[in-house]
Amino acid sequence: AVFVFVGGCVTSGLSTQLKETDTVSLTLDEAIDLALKANRNLIQAGYSLQSQALSLQSSRSEFELKIKPASRVGVVDGEKSAGFGLDLDKKFDIGVQASLNPEIEWSGDIYTGKAGVSLHIPLLRGLGKKVTLNNVYSSQYAMRAAERSIYTARVNVVLETVSAVYDIKKQSQLVKLFEFQVARLAGHAETARIKESVGLATPIDIYRAEIRLKDAEDSLATARESVANAKDHLKLILSLPLEDEIRATAPLTFEPVHIDPEQAVKLALSNRIELDQKADDIREVERKAGIARHNLQPRLDLVIDYERFDSADVFQDSMGLSQDRWAVYLTSDTDWARTHEKLDYRQSFLNIKNAQLSLDQTRDEINREVRRQLKSLEKSHERIQIRRKQLRQADGKRALSILKFNYGMTDNFDVIEAETERQRAKVDLISAEIDYIIGTYRMRSVLGTLIER
Repeated sequence: AVFVFVGGCVTSGLSTQLKETDTVSLTLDEAIDLALKANRNLIQAGYSLQSQALSLQSSRSEFELKIKPASRVGVVDGEKSAGFGLDLDKKFDIGVQASLNPEIEWSGDIYTGKAGVSLHIPLLRGLGKKVTLNNVYSSQYAMRAAERSIYTARVNVVLETVSAVYDIKKQSQLVKLFEFQVARLAGHAETARIKESVGLATPIDIYRAEIRLKDAEDSLATARESVANAKDHLKLILSLPLEDEIRATAPLTFEPVHIDPEQAVKLALSNRIELDQKADDIREVERKAGIARHNLQPRLDLVIDYERFDSADVFQDSMGLSQDRWAVYLTSDTDWARTHEKLDYRQSFLNIKNAQLSLDQTRDEINREVRRQLKSLEKSHERIQIRRKQLRQADGKRALSILKFNYGMTDNFDVIEAETERQRAKVDLISAEIDYIIGTYRMRSVLGTLIER
């Protein structure tokens, strides 16, 4: 089967075809698109985001209406007793808790009906949305961090895919070059044997050609193994079966990168998601510092209870709820020294300082990454120019050696050396061009413009 991508989607009917030939053909863009959909690391990151979303829902569920049935059966003062009721509890986001508790109980021959309302109002610690919604805000922060982690993972997958595809491209080109070299050297060895049979060459000419032939064959075997390894690596990135065959194509053309270093740094500082995360980290530790400051207050709560009830030896009469009782009181259970709270508050200042230092360090690291990548691209471009010049020189040397060899002015040593040097120059040029292309993708990654958020 051959994967055919139309508008980023696989066309129908290819699954059956895939089972027949087990071959996947992809361009670079198609490989990137498939990696962003099927890579297992990205799928795991998506599961982490879903987990954070569930944690956020769990935090918010604290403020839902809770309906809890309550029942009991036992013996009180030698009398059989039973009761059944409902607890309806609601916590509001300002910290106030309200509950409604209808209940019916039976003890001996007496039925008692009750309906109570209770309000628990924090007056100092625990009052206000910033404190009450602390777990919700923490879950929201964790979810934002998970979303940014997915973006970073997507960038890494794109870079890994590009490197893998071009590694296949590079090793495949090496295989072609070494196959050509093996064929040429085999021809030189055969020619040397023919000339040696008629006295126009010596045995050392044959040995020289055959030794170089074995070296080329060994290089060819190594390159073929490298191609297989590179393909397996790409299959793992794309989550494809390792037993399938894969063909990946990518262009060797590129446009030189010209950008002012200061502009590049400015662009990176405005786009890199790491800075957004660090800024969010500072806001989070500042929020938690506010919580720690709030917790320095003692706990003082106002509790209001009101209950209607009635007791009778007939069940229906106990439902009249003709009597009432109420209570208003203050409660407090705060440690007088509050050592733990004070230490947490002091620790929160250190967390803010650390978060600010981390932001500054990340800015400097991004600045360094941008400048280093620009220099790397500049050096790669210089190497390409050098390799192209070397290839032209190798072509000239090869042409001259062949001409001299044809006129009997030299033996096959010079021809073999010239072709070997030309081979090495082509390999070096392809490697330099591929390094530069991969470097342009890394440059976009460093600038924060490789993929959209």
